[in-house]
Amino acid sequence: MTDTCIYCKLCFKPFTTYQKLLVHERNKHLHNKTIPHFYSLSQPSSEQIFYYINSFIVLIKKKLGFSRHAVGKKRFSIETFPENVFVYLFKNEEMFKYSPAQHKYQCCFGGSAGETRLKQLLRYDQWSFRQHPITNTKGYVLLEDSENTYQVKFIWNQTVLSENNRKFTLGRMTCNFIADSGEFQDM
Repeated sequence: MTDTCIYCKLCFKPFTTYQKLLVHERNKHLHNKTIPHFYSLSQPSSEQIFYYINSFIVLIKKKLGFSRHAVGKKRFSIETFPENVFVYLFKNEEMFKYSPAQHKYQCCFGGSAGETRLKQLLRYDQWSFRQHPITNTKGYVLLEDSENTYQVKFIWNQTVLSENNRKFTLGRMTCNFIADSGEFQDM
C-alpha cells in the first residue's frame, strides 16, 4: 500500500492531509501572489472586463439604501464570475493573494486610498454611493470615518459539483463591505 501525498503547489513540500496543507499555506505562504497556473488563464477582452465591472457596480448600488435598515455589513455574489477576469482585474494590487490549495483569491481595498484605487479600477467615480432623488440622503460604502478605516473585500473561489461521473465547475466572486447612509449638504 502506498501513501498518497498532497503537494504544496508553491514549494512542493508533501503533506499527508489537506488540513496540514492548509495550515502550511497559512503559515508559509500567507500573502502569496504566485499563481502556478497563470499561463493557462487567457487574458479577458475589454468587453468582458467591462461587463463584470458593470455587474459589480449595479449589484453594489442595489445594496445601498437610505434607511437604518440599509446600514451595516453587506455581501453579494456573482455566481458565474470567470477566474481570468478576477485575476487580470486584481493581480497587481497590493492586497491581492492566492491560496492554491483552496483555489481561492482575495483582494482587499481599505480607507480613502482603497476608494480612490477602486475608482480607477472600476473607471467610475460614483461606484461607492447612491443618492436619493428627492432628499440629500446618500447610501454609501463606508471605507473611512473619524475613528476607523474599513475594507471592501473581494473573494473568488471555485465550487465543484460532482454528479454521475461528471464534474461541474463554477467560479463565484463575493464582495463584502460596510454600508452606511446619511444626509449631506452640497457646499
